[in-house]
Amino acid sequence: MPLPRTVLHHAESIDPTLAEWIRHKIDDILGLEPGTIVALLGIVILAFPVWLGISAARQRRREEVEAP
Repeated sequence: MPLPRTVLHHAESIDPTLAEWIRHKIDDILGLEPGTIVALLGIVILAFPVWLGISAARQRRREEVEAP
C-alpha cells in the first residue's frame, strides 16, 4: 500500500525537529556560538582549494626539476 504524499515530504527543506536537535547537539559538543562555527567552516571551505592549488604547484615544480 503506497504511503500518502504528506507522510513522505515536509514543507520545509529539512525536518524542523531534526534540525533543532542537530543544532543543539553541535552546540553541546563544541560549546561555540553559531557565528563562530560559521566563521570556522568558512575558513575551512576557503582554505581547502588554496591548499590544493599550492600542492599542485609544488608537485608541478618537483616534476619539472626531476625531468631530464
